[in-house]
Amino acid sequence: MKKIADILQTRDFESSSVKTQEFKDFVKEFKKEFKKEIKSIDGKDITFSVGHFTITGFFDMNGQLYYFSLCDVRGMCFSHSINLLYRTAEHREDWTGGSNQFAKIENGMGKKMFNLIH
Repeated sequence: MKKIADILQTRDFESSSVKTQEFKDFVKEFKKEFKKEIKSIDGKDITFSVGHFTITGFFDMNGQLYYFSLCDVRGMCFSHSINLLYRTAEHREDWTGGSNQFAKIENGMGKKMFNLIH
């Protein structure tokens, strides 16, 4: 996830009324890296939903469903901390779920999320 953090901290994504190629390329890389992190903590059944410069989705871990959300990436390079929101969910259409948790996007993020969950 270091590559993702580096992109978010250094790139000022072009704003547009449509998904830009720059954002589409980022989404592809994010999915690849996020899957590695979640699989490292025995997470499975990862799904993604790509919005207008946002990425959300769900994954299962130890019989519990989790929702995650990466907010609008435009302007993130001006933030001090780049975080991913996650929380428990009852089903794959539950966007309200449990209490919000935040994980810093970095290598080993999955293990830190696991430690906070358990």
